Amino acid sequence: MDNSFLKGLVLMKKTTTLMATSIFMGSLLFTACSDSDVNEEPTEEGTTSQESTNENAQTNDQEEETIGENAGEDQMDLKVGDTAIMHSNISSFEFTLNSVEMVDEVDGEMSDLDAFVAASITIKNIGDEPIDAKENAGLFEYTANLDGSGFGDQAEYTEEYQGDAIEGELAPGEEVTGTALYTSYIEDENYIRVKAGTAGTGLINNAVFTFSEDELIK
Repeated sequence: MDNSFLKGLVLMKKTTTLMATSIFMGSLLFTACSDSDVNEEPTEEGTTSQESTNENAQTNDQEEETIGENAGEDQMDLKVGDTAIMHSNISSFEFTLNSVEMVDEVDGEMSDLDAFVAASITIKNIGDEPIDAKENAGLFEYTANLDGSGFGDQAEYTEEYQGDAIEGELAPGEEVTGTALYTSYIEDENYIRVKAGTAGTGLINNAVFTFSEDELIK
């Protein structure tokens, strides 16, 4: 066989091998680039996965900061005439104790305990949403012992005070003044406070008004 013909066959095999190798390497490079593009593909409106995660974390931090600002401070040494600034998980309002008075009889009946206490109270909406005045006034109770149980407002259940009971929806900035009627024991020091069970939840700041027996007698 002619030597030149043999040399041509060898050269052709080498050329074919080089072409196959080049095609294979090109395929590998194309696959690697495609994978890289998938990893960096925007998740939403041009935002990558890492950027989205960072934005979500920042939003959560801002929400926690806002909740902390609205939590409110405890006010434990208030007197008659003072105003408690209240922030709960659903409302923000002012609770002003205008006056307190001991009452012997209501609707012609004596108290089952020492006496009745009629308290003039003003509720003002200082939040951004409407609130229920009765519901927010009802967060408070009367007690003669801070370590004991308390007594809620009974005004709406009496003929004498029903018309002056605290009620109604308050738009932001609006206020209402009415009478809360409590029945309890009377001691040297007496209190109107956020209900013990409610204050313990941490969903509202605490407030306590303190007044003497002498302040109750008119």
